[in-house]
Amino acid sequence: MKDTERKLYKDVLESWGIAAQMDMAIEECSELINALCKLRRGRVGPGEVITEVADVMIMCEQLACYFGEVNVDAEKDYKFKRLQERLAKWKEKRKQLKAEL
Repeated sequence: MKDTERKLYKDVLESWGIAAQMDMAIEECSELINALCKLRRGRVGPGEVITEVADVMIMCEQLACYFGEVNVDAEKDYKFKRLQERLAKWKEKRKQLKAEL
């Protein structure tokens, strides 16, 4: 995260408080869910989803500032590695199934 972003997020948290920003994060996640559902039904285009993804990312960065960027980054790294392992296992299983055919 850029220093300018971090400074703004900390100012927002100090000004409006964590409770308000948690509520806003919930609202933004809800809007993203709604946009994804509408995209799948063909009622909106990718632009609406992109907007909501950006909003959710900004809120998540604010939460990371509050809960500790180091902690969030460590958890993100762990989950990223786990995803890599799961994908590798899935690909290996798929490869074995194709070989059996």
